[in-house]
Amino acid sequence: MVSEYDVHRQGWRLECGDKCVLRHNGKSAECILIDISVSGVLVGCDDEFAEGLLPGDSCGLYLCGDPDLCPSELVCRVTRRDASRIGLQFPSDVRG
Repeated sequence: MVSEYDVHRQGWRLECGDKCVLRHNGKSAECILIDISVSGVLVGCDDEFAEGLLPGDSCGLYLCGDPDLCPSELVCRVTRRDASRIGLQFPSDVRG
């Protein structure tokens, strides 16, 4: 079965499994990077946190499990959400 995540992807994706932190509306959650590409990431988060995210929303992403150790926060746009899986698009200035 093909999911919408398989159909709408841009470019090659690398499977991950690393921890990351997602911030939205003053709340933070530790998530898992499911996969990553030059255009964005697919993350898995707690269902309760994910429910507050809607396509078009802006959120912050730290590419490590501890924001104090990450060099910077990437501001991303939510492109889709399916239960606890969230598709995020990197800003175009990060992609080049």
